[in-house]
Amino acid sequence: MSHPIFYGSIIKNLSLLEQMAHGSKPMVDYYQSNLSLLTDSKNHFSKFDYQLYDYVNFLETSVSDYLIQCASKTRIIQDSNNFKADDLNDKESFDRYSNVAQCIKGNVNFSIRECCNKIIHAKEVSLKFIDLDSGTGKYWNGECVLKGEQYGKEWHIELDIKKWALAMSLYLEKIG
Repeated sequence: MSHPIFYGSIIKNLSLLEQMAHGSKPMVDYYQSNLSLLTDSKNHFSKFDYQLYDYVNFLETSVSDYLIQCASKTRIIQDSNNFKADDLNDKESFDRYSNVAQCIKGNVNFSIRECCNKIIHAKEVSLKFIDLDSGTGKYWNGECVLKGEQYGKEWHIELDIKKWALAMSLYLEKIG
């Protein structure tokens, strides 16, 4: 028997990812309207700058951690149940939502399984941030940039975490 996986833990992490993706702009707007934008004379940073720096670090580490947990647990479920790469539930769940992922470089046949593989094997991971209209800060737009190499060929994808979480939840519902 393989590792027992509690599907609910994956669903919880997917929900947290969705909330972080949807909540980034309101959170940064809140910081901007409630924290001082005046820089101190010693460090030349404002309270807003410090809070934004901490928030971006929190997002980068938390999103990465939740992505790895969701992807690795899902792949364990797939492998321990002998689900194939062309599994109908995988394809239907992934295709239900448009533009879950985009291939920027390489040749990627997207599916739940393949996105999980890209998350697990990425050598470079970053979140996409957008500058606030005020120009004083930035927020996460919900997309994750993943880069890596497979059989000596580079690949680069951009994953819409909000849509990926929906597709993953549907997939886990279908196979659970």
